Amino acid sequence: MKPLLAACFLLVLAAGAKALPVHYYGEIQGSGNYTGAVDINFGWSDAPFGLNSWGEQVNLWGFNATEGETLALDLTSNELSLGFSLYFGEVSASDLLFGLFDNSGDIGSAVYLAGASLWSYGQSLSDFAIGQTGFYTLIVGGRDFGGYDGYHYNLAVSQVPEPAGLLLLASGLLGLGVLRYRARG
Repeated sequence: MKPLLAACFLLVLAAGAKALPVHYYGEIQGSGNYTGAVDINFGWSDAPFGLNSWGEQVNLWGFNATEGETLALDLTSNELSLGFSLYFGEVSASDLLFGLFDNSGDIGSAVYLAGASLWSYGQSLSDFAIGQTGFYTLIVGGRDFGGYDGYHYNLAVSQVPEPAGLLLLASGLLGLGVLRYRARG
């Protein structure tokens, strides 16, 4: 019974796994705190042609989400006026290379969902309802009038799963517990 349960668990994990694209800065895995840094102070607002071709002018964060979940995020920095854009889908490296970045519109096949304007050291998005199950991209950058030493920021993310998904998970775990109890008795 144990090998069967272990195999089922591994199949579930493998089915949901998707490799993060190489040109992405990091992966958001549920609620938590993340840190990042960008090399220049204008990538999000005045994106150069060939964005990210020589460094990290903007950071691309990827995550998977399920329809019905709620997403909230807070961005803070002491060095940079922050901007962010949220997209449904993957932003390809060629989209950035060929100057297709748009901080308030679609990029290639990635659909723009929400964003923030600049001129604040903190930005937030609260109670954003995930409308479609799939891969999402969060792009973070900014604007400042300082030097080019690198700019750091903090990203706090809260991903709240939909109640039906939690109920399904709980009932599955309860069913496994009942099966195990019966197998012992």
